[in-house]
Amino acid sequence: MKKKFCLVFILVSALQVSAATFYVNSADPAAKETNPGTKALPWVSIQHGLDAAGPGDTVIVMPGNYERVTVKKSGKPGQLITLKGSSIPNLSHVDRNKQFDPLKPSAFPGNPVLNAVTKGFDIAGAGFVRIENFEITGVPKRGGVFLEKAEAIEIAGNFLHDLNPPAGQSGGIISFSMENKKILLKDNTLFRCAGTSINIMGLDWVVEGNEMSHGTNCNTKTGENVGGEDAVRFFGTGHIIRHNYIHDFLDEEQYPKSGPHLDAFQTFSTWRAPPYVLFASNILVENNYCDNIGQMFMCEDKHESKLGENMVQHITFKGNIFRRARACAIQIRSNSDNFTFINNVVAESYYGPMTFGESSHHAVVLNNIFYNNRREKEKGERSGAVFSEPTSLPGSVWDYNLHNYDFKYPPKSAVFDLHAIFGADPKFVDPKNGDYRLQKDSPAIGAGDPSITSPGGKRPDIGAVQYGHPEDEWFLKYVEKKE
Repeated sequence: MKKKFCLVFILVSALQVSAATFYVNSADPAAKETNPGTKALPWVSIQHGLDAAGPGDTVIVMPGNYERVTVKKSGKPGQLITLKGSSIPNLSHVDRNKQFDPLKPSAFPGNPVLNAVTKGFDIAGAGFVRIENFEITGVPKRGGVFLEKAEAIEIAGNFLHDLNPPAGQSGGIISFSMENKKILLKDNTLFRCAGTSINIMGLDWVVEGNEMSHGTNCNTKTGENVGGEDAVRFFGTGHIIRHNYIHDFLDEEQYPKSGPHLDAFQTFSTWRAPPYVLFASNILVENNYCDNIGQMFMCEDKHESKLGENMVQHITFKGNIFRRARACAIQIRSNSDNFTFINNVVAESYYGPMTFGESSHHAVVLNNIFYNNRREKEKGERSGAVFSEPTSLPGSVWDYNLHNYDFKYPPKSAVFDLHAIFGADPKFVDPKNGDYRLQKDSPAIGAGDPSITSPGGKRPDIGAVQYGHPEDEWFLKYVEKKE
């Protein structure tokens, strides 16, 4: 046993010794690629640093301007190759509250004095690489970070804005390949990304703690229409999307008369035969805060409608807050079956909170608060929560939801909402400013479906925030931003 322990210790020590730290500094007059890559004698380009690094090595990139990087080499499990800006990106040079005018396009530049500013990353056939603390802007192609056949890639703490690639190559962190797996996107800030901010494709992604705002279908430098203006699109299976803050995707910031359809989340299948089929299954979307967007979620299974094969199914939304949708907040379109919607808040939507299209059967809608939603923005008529086509009723259940007013439309069904609460104030802490925690005398406390237990083993509350559970209050930092 003693010999085995010594052998393991020696192997671990050898791995630790082999890891090296290198430096890249384009602003240093002494920098050149023939240097040893030390802090005193750094390299010039990130590409050279990556090419020289091995598993377990870290390449620290000092502030300056850098070209796009192609990542084709890999680290190993437990020994990532890390490319890292020397500090967390400074965002002070970008006014993230300034509304973009598509008729007067103007892009915010990078800040190479304080940040490691790059033109993005192409990750093709590589694995076990971490990319951290870069400002990514002014990219020449394929969005800020492009992933293809990648595995165990970590993209963390980066600031992506005003990317502006050519038309047809837009997007923030994107992929067009289902052969990506175990991708982590964490704590990135995406602002004014022309095209979809994050496009998930493949297996077992975790998308956590990112902020996305002011997405547009315009090139912010030229005003060209590039399309694809959603926050998150997801395809594939096994993904977890949580603790993201998605806000202020505005119609006014889109290409004039382009008819934009702005979604916080979207997925769908295509009607074409393989290998061109997109699909989505076994996806968990939990504890996200979404505010002031055209629509919060839309899905549709066109492939099943045309060819019969079930391609969009088993998608779960849990513990999310959806505020100020400008269209129907949650739209489950045809053949999107086994959709689960539990312990969410849908508030202040302009055209009703939720609809189910044909054949979207076996839906589960439990323990949600539907608050002050309207049937039509112009008329101000209040709307009920769920409208379903008859073909979506088999196997479906919605109950134990709280509606802060009673309603006549859509008509209630005798077999649904038997235990729902109608016409009651949920007594949120501060709904005017988006704080949907429950006060201690809220009727939603302990009123959820008794077959579902809360983390404390008690009957759950209705709504996205369980009373007395600080871990559910993660979103308060976002509420503070809006005050």
